[in-house]
Amino acid sequence: MSKGRVALALLAIAAVGTARCDNTSCIDRSPNVGSACVPGTVQPDQNFVIEVRESCGLCSTNPQCSATVINGEVRVNLHAQLCNDGSITCDTNLCLQRLVQCTLPALPAGDWPLVMPGNQTRLIVVRSGGVSSCRLP
Repeated sequence: MSKGRVALALLAIAAVGTARCDNTSCIDRSPNVGSACVPGTVQPDQNFVIEVRESCGLCSTNPQCSATVINGEVRVNLHAQLCNDGSITCDTNLCLQRLVQCTLPALPAGDWPLVMPGNQTRLIVVRSGGVSSCRLP
């Protein structure tokens, strides 16, 4: 094959590859938390898992949770994507309230503010004899 044909073939492959992505766009969204289980006491120095329910989600990918300690507060964030490619289908008349597992970082004994989207703040009490997880009813 001549160099010109190879170059044309490579251009055609590149055009097909980029055309496939042009019609799909996704936006990141951060759903609010509607409710969360927060145990009475959490075991110190180990990760623990809480369950949160999104407040009223949109037709998006299932939310994922991240948690970090910033300035003495445990901050929980939910992340989802809204895409226009039709890969996610749901009844848009429903208020989705999906459950999400959140792994929170290990904390030393003490009282820690838990800050969640939707202007929710709770208190995490970390003491010996505490639990390592909780679930919503």
